[in-house]
Amino acid sequence: MKRIYTIALLLSSLLMLTCVSSCEFDNSPEPPDYPLYVSYIITAKDLSFEGPKVVLNEIDQWIKTNRVAYDVRMNYSTGEASEFAKQDAEAVKKYEEFATKFKAYLDNELKAKLASGAFEGVTTVRATYSITATRMQGQEGTLKYEQVSFTYP
Repeated sequence: MKRIYTIALLLSSLLMLTCVSSCEFDNSPEPPDYPLYVSYIITAKDLSFEGPKVVLNEIDQWIKTNRVAYDVRMNYSTGEASEFAKQDAEAVKKYEEFATKFKAYLDNELKAKLASGAFEGVTTVRATYSITATRMQGQEGTLKYEQVSFTYP
């Protein structure tokens, strides 16, 4: 009888130990519901293009090389646009720089290349591009949007 009592006590102790060890005693704060980083992308995209594919590829390569994509570490709770005001203002400044560079590229560099005959046999090019600054998280993510037209000659 003593042996049965010992085995029963051992099994009940083992069961209690398992139950107690499965409980969480971690009192550290829960991670936020939203990511710790906010992503920004500043780029251009063709909306319409008439001309040789080689010119389109040239412009796309410039965009790929010069686009701006970065993450900012921050915590936010609701995702409302007001929580991102400071970071959005910085992204808009970067957008202005990118937009100015892109327009200068189209009007100066690309027109000069086309005029010099760098793209053999090209007579006309018509294109419309959108330039955007976008925040990937939160509400109201499109910060700036602009359309730019390019025509050669």
